[in-house]
Amino acid sequence: MDPKEILSQYVSKRLTGYSIIGLGTGRTVKKLIEHLDREGILNQFKYIASSIDTELEISQRGGLILSLYSGIQPDIYIDSFDVVTKDKVMVKGGGAALLREKILTTFSKSSLFIGEYKKLVKIEQHSVKVPVEIVPVSIMYILKKINEIGFKTSIREGTGKMGGIISDNGNMIIDVEVRINQLCEFDKTIKSIPGIIETGVFCNKYDVVLADEDGRIEIL
Repeated sequence: MDPKEILSQYVSKRLTGYSIIGLGTGRTVKKLIEHLDREGILNQFKYIASSIDTELEISQRGGLILSLYSGIQPDIYIDSFDVVTKDKVMVKGGGAALLREKILTTFSKSSLFIGEYKKLVKIEQHSVKVPVEIVPVSIMYILKKINEIGFKTSIREGTGKMGGIISDNGNMIIDVEVRINQLCEFDKTIKSIPGIIETGVFCNKYDVVLADEDGRIEIL
């Protein structure tokens, strides 16, 4: 069975009592939206989304979207991740929505992260690519500075267009190779550089639920 479907079933059974749901971005979240729609409960909630892509996915199914500008606090924020460690340190932002994802994670009343078991990585594994959102005019300065302190960088480029990816906030995204055991230190250090807005490293210990194709669910 598709782990994303298993996780969608798990989440949908735990939404009783909530009215405003924050939603992230990506294939796992899209599967959850499809599941809520199929079960006929999508319209029981209002949503604040971390990306235009998720807003459109909900709106096209008749769901009600609230703006981030409203300042309304979601009862719960639900999202996935690119990788997670046993210590619940996550890397997110594969969909270039890391800034809004971190805003919603921080200001929601609670947060739940769901993902496939294969995304669980061991501390001793080599490195992962961490997305970093930056002010466009600072890009060459930042690439040089990050390389100087010992990290490999690349400008994230899209498909179907020329040039770098532009976030929903109008900023550029670069990817930085970081060792698993250096993620939180990297996050803290890198944000002292002017022009860097946010990284895709999540170091706070949020609730994380994993699932595999055999239907096994593990709560970290």
